[in-house]
Amino acid sequence: MFRRPFSRFLRWFVALTGGYLVITALLTTTVDPWRINAAPWAMATLDASREISQTTRVGKAALANRGTWQAVFLGSSRVEIGLDPTHPALPPERTVNLGLSGANLLECLAVGNYTLDRNPQLKTMILGIDPGDLHNTADSRNGNHFYQTPFADNNRSLERSINQIIGWRAFSDSIATIKRHLSGPAPKCSAFGQMLQPPDHGNLRAFIEAAFMESSPDQWALRPQVLCQQKAGQLSTFIGRVRRAGIQLYIILPPQHALKQIHPTMDRPDAMAWEGDLHALIDICRAANATPTSAPPVQLWSFLTFNPRTSTPMPIPGAPSQAMPDWCDLGHAGNILGRQVLDTLLADRPGASAVPCPVGVNLLDGEWLAIRNAWIEDHCNFCVSHAPDVAWWRGLMARAATKSQALAQPPG
Repeated sequence: MFRRPFSRFLRWFVALTGGYLVITALLTTTVDPWRINAAPWAMATLDASREISQTTRVGKAALANRGTWQAVFLGSSRVEIGLDPTHPALPPERTVNLGLSGANLLECLAVGNYTLDRNPQLKTMILGIDPGDLHNTADSRNGNHFYQTPFADNNRSLERSINQIIGWRAFSDSIATIKRHLSGPAPKCSAFGQMLQPPDHGNLRAFIEAAFMESSPDQWALRPQVLCQQKAGQLSTFIGRVRRAGIQLYIILPPQHALKQIHPTMDRPDAMAWEGDLHALIDICRAANATPTSAPPVQLWSFLTFNPRTSTPMPIPGAPSQAMPDWCDLGHAGNILGRQVLDTLLADRPGASAVPCPVGVNLLDGEWLAIRNAWIEDHCNFCVSHAPDVAWWRGLMARAATKSQALAQPPG
């Protein structure tokens, strides 16, 4: 009795579902919103409108998989925001920024290995390592969508492919890409992986005061520090692979504002900030350079220095403008300082510009004691020349430390 209506319903259901799947697959592969499907019929004219800022790890895996890169940037959001892959000293349209917001060293190395597998013609690699990472066991891959992306070798390629072709997110992002192409706004991430529209906090001082969560700074070893052997070992293995491939490798500690480096109490400390990490990196790089390969020696640069760019004064409270040019926040520098970082690293290449004053120091070039003493002297000079900002920052650190101690006290 009910067989004929049910059969009719079933036919309509299958037809509509099949039609939806076909239309969705055609749309997502034609628009290719994350540049990951690379179908022959994908519309190249949409590339400038493709947006990966909400699917960063998927989108950057697609970029890494392109197979045409000659230079690559790896690191956290400090690299993703600050380093421009269109810098004139780098191969035009053959340089990609694979920096990932929230990534630490283990994730960066996984991205690097994936990229090496697919781009045998790589000649230049810049690896940014955030200070403190080597003395921290945290693994960013466990707290984001890394294992749902091609970067993770976990045999989930079929599931990922289905989601990327007929998934609802792929469909909605395809529609959004078409809308951007027709009327804007511009994507937040460039076709070469750089974040173009980092967060703008407006009143940076007020933002920091409201969000400040730092306590006793690890850079001064005020808490016990132990080198993470897993990270150190994987970094050594990765450097060896890069050098055997004949690639010029630059390892950098990306710039942060000078206030992020000062001692919580002393104007003239007896050590450098993050000294444990610096020593570990120096040992790893020197050991790697001791092994002969066709590659140039690894270079190790710290941009955790005191210079006019990193020492930009904080906006005066009550001033008409509370903006801080070229700083998204005190831990993330923008394009101007980022360009000077690249000019410093690539100084021997055509297209690099002269840097007005040093913004970094090569930790493998010169005596450690001289580098250390110069940094301590610069620290002292900054504390004197920027005394109001230093007092404000130290007040925030003291407040955070007091709160942290109170939370650590047992109840009662």
